[in-house]
Amino acid sequence: MNGPVFKRIFAGIVILIAIIAFLVNAAGLLGIWIVRRPARDTVTTLFTFVNDKLGIVDQALARVSVRADEERQALARINSVANKLGDRFDQGSPMLPALSAAVRDDLAPRIADMRTQAAALHDGVMAFNTALETLDSLKFIQVPAFGDDLSAVSERVDAARRDIEEMRAAIDEARAAAPANLAAAVVARTTKIDNVMAQIKSTTMKYQSVVARKAEQWMDLSHRVLRAINLLVVSLTALVIIVAAGQVLLIYVCWQYVRQGRFPVLRASRE
Repeated sequence: MNGPVFKRIFAGIVILIAIIAFLVNAAGLLGIWIVRRPARDTVTTLFTFVNDKLGIVDQALARVSVRADEERQALARINSVANKLGDRFDQGSPMLPALSAAVRDDLAPRIADMRTQAAALHDGVMAFNTALETLDSLKFIQVPAFGDDLSAVSERVDAARRDIEEMRAAIDEARAAAPANLAAAVVARTTKIDNVMAQIKSTTMKYQSVVARKAEQWMDLSHRVLRAINLLVVSLTALVIIVAAGQVLLIYVCWQYVRQGRFPVLRASRE
């Protein structure tokens, strides 16, 4: 086999390899755009899931904040009744049943409802933090989780509920024997509970602004991730097109050599 024939066979082999590589690149380009849609959908679903958990926390914070205000108003009404009761009274005083009813029918149901909302807040915080732990394991998303302050809201509500139960017990005992210091004891207890409600209110207001900032950060992060996916797809597409153009040129040059026994002149002709 002489040299020119061998070179033409070699050029034919190069053409075959270039054609296969071109088809692989074409399949890769198609695959890039096929994968793009589910990748964006997955990211959108992921961010929507975590954003929903953040929305649950925000709603629970708003409810707990409202319940704290209502609880403090109920405590003020109890103090008003206790002040009317005075330091000295007898078992037949009409203020004593009114005080008992205010605690039993007004304050206690509100604290029970607040306990339910605080439990929902705790569950929402745990769900959000768990979702963030899952995302942190991916090593490309870093969003701070909620601290222990929100978890402490449930503990404070439970402490207030115990204080209310003790106050109810003290009032029930007073209906059997009228102690001289009942009004002062009730006011002292309501003041303690009011301080707890004030702490809860302060915590909810603080974290409502935190949740708003996290929502903005989360939205910005989702947009950046989606833009990164689009940029990666466009960059890979441009790279594949450039490589494919080079492969087409190689096929053309080798084909001209197979046909004519020489490579074509690829420079512009001079007049």
